Parts: sequence; C-alpha cells; structure tokens
Amino acid sequence: MAGTVKLKIADVKQLKNEVSLSYLCSQVKNLKCAYDDCAELIEDKAYEECAGDKLGKVVEELAELAAFFENLQNKNEEVDRDLADIYLLTGQIYQYAEKFEESINWFTKAIVVDDQYPAPYHSIALSYIKMNSPEKAVRSLEQEIMISPGNYYSYLYLVDLYMKEEKLEEAEATLRKLLERDPENIQGLHKLIKFYEKSGAGDVKMLRRRILGTADHLNRLDSIIKAYHFCKENRLEDALEFLIAWHKESPDLTTIHLIKAYVYGELRQFTRKRLELAAFKSHNNGREDLIKAKLDEFESVFGTDAKRKLKQHLLLSNPLI
Repeated sequence: MAGTVKLKIADVKQLKNEVSLSYLCSQVKNLKCAYDDCAELIEDKAYEECAGDKLGKVVEELAELAAFFENLQNKNEEVDRDLADIYLLTGQIYQYAEKFEESINWFTKAIVVDDQYPAPYHSIALSYIKMNSPEKAVRSLEQEIMISPGNYYSYLYLVDLYMKEEKLEEAEATLRKLLERDPENIQGLHKLIKFYEKSGAGDVKMLRRRILGTADHLNRLDSIIKAYHFCKENRLEDALEFLIAWHKESPDLTTIHLIKAYVYGELRQFTRKRLELAAFKSHNNGREDLIKAKLDEFESVFGTDAKRKLKQHLLLSNPLI
C-alpha cells in the first residue's frame, strides 16, 4: 500500500519466536508493515498457533485483518490480492483443522475478490477431494487450469480424478494437453504410459524413450519414475548407473537404497540386494513409519508386486511393518 511506513522485517524475523499473530496483524493494520512483507511470517504464526488449539483465536485475528482491507477506501489490484490472500490463508487454516466446508466458504470469498487468482480454485479442489466430492473437485481444477494453464501439477491431479470417475477420454486429453505445454513432464509421460498399458493403445515405447532421454538433476519422484522405466526396458545396468550417480548427488536419500535393492534382485545379485536393504533400514533408524512411507512411495511407481518382493525381506527383521 502506498504510504506504508516500513517496519524492519529482518528485526521481526529475529523475534519470530517471541511475537504473536496478533502483533504481526497489528503492524499491518497500523501501517507499520505492508502485508506482502509480513505475509510469510503471518502464515507461519497462524499455523503455529492453530496447532496449539487456538483455531478460534487465529481465525478471529485473520478476520479482523481482512476487515481492515475490506474497509480501505480507493482499493487497487494490490489491495484486492492482499485481501484474497488473507481469505485464502483463513481457508487453508480451516482445511488444516479438517473443517472443509468452512474452508470452501473462505476460498470462495477469495475468488469473489479476485476471480483470476488460481490458488483458491486449487485449494477448493483439495477440500472437495477430502469431502469425497470428486465431481466438484474436477470443476475447480478445470477452472484453475483455464485461468492458469501453466500450473502443471493441477493437470496431474485432474487426471487422477478423471481416472477415478472413469472419464478416460478426458484423462487422456488432459495428459496430451499437459505434454503439449511441457513435453518432458516425466509424471505426465508416466501417467500416459500407464493409461496406454491399460487401454492397449498408444506408442508406449516412444513415450518411455522420452522419459529415459530427459536430463538428470530431476526431483525425487521424477528420478524414481526414470529408474522404473530403465527397469521396464530391462536396462538394469543403466538403471544402476543412474541410481549410483543420483546417490552421489543425494547421499541422504534412503529411497535410492530401496530401488537399488530391487534392481539387484532383478539381476539375481542377492547379496548386494540384502546389503542395500540393510542400508535402507539402518539409515531410516529402523523406524517403521519411515520405512512404510518410503515403501508406499516406491509402490506408487514400481507397483504392488515389486513392493512385496522387497517387503518380504524387510519383514525378517521388522515383523511389524
């Protein structure tokens, strides 16, 4: 806002653990801090206090902050976006508290203020998914993509919903639309391959070559997918080479041990398989929750049978997994 007296944000950040949400909101309302400068701190503090069973107080503070912006004279686009952000944050706080109907009400308020803001549409979809209303979630994601066609993860969410609703043509069209915009989107290519494997249509080998031809330095899920498709092509030595290079870049990522164990099993190098599984368990400190989460992530790409092969060996020393 024009004319705002800037508070030294560095000073506030140093006091982050001492200041309250109420204090931060008051700095904005008293024109000592622009909302955009304090937004991250306000969000962090709102979640922190909400986790401490202060949901009602948090929502009250955010509602008062929203009222400040609502009552400003001569609003401009910047003020409207700030107000929409506060409505969005309030909805996300309700979402965090699993009060999904209330969250949708606040997300809708954000859209009324700024109907070209994609974030509230995405957040509404997540609430509808939690409420088991996939058709409404689909409509929200479709609106989001219409407004912001570069939000690639939303295409992937939408495809999953179409598949659950058995809207196969819509799922395929959405994946093709995504890949027209982002030809090397590994998750999109992977989903289209899985789609064609089920339907018996499409050039799976060509799509797989596109995945295996992508550059390195991928994110975790994309790297898991790439390793999987090396295995599907029976290029097991190439898979190992890729995994070893990935491990050098990310030595603390224990999922790599899990995938290497699978590859060694396919190569019938069972001693190395056991060593990788032992390293996987050791680096996860034997924690069943971590091991289960990483097995589930592995299963989401490699499938249930592959997970079962590894889990049988892990069960020998982790009977409760």
